[in-house]
Amino acid sequence: MDLDFLASLEALLKERYKERPEGSYSTKLFEAGPQKILQKVGEESIEYILDAQNADKEKAVYEGADLLYHFMVSLVAQGWSLGDIIQELKKRHRS
Repeated sequence: MDLDFLASLEALLKERYKERPEGSYSTKLFEAGPQKILQKVGEESIEYILDAQNADKEKAVYEGADLLYHFMVSLVAQGWSLGDIIQELKKRHRS
């Protein structure tokens, strides 16, 4: 499993947030604001749930990727990080 990719994606999203390159979908989301970003997280969540309930792995994986991307965009827009989520998961985990 290549979890380093998530760190690279998060770094790219932070760069896009700061630089706002023209033509970037991430820039479009950041400029639309937190409400629009969170709306996209909700939409992608529902799409993932529906596909997972139908046991359609191909579609569920596709929508899961969309969900994770938009979730990460929401974290960056709020000034938070995947590290914050990981720390919370670690606190909850009992060996």
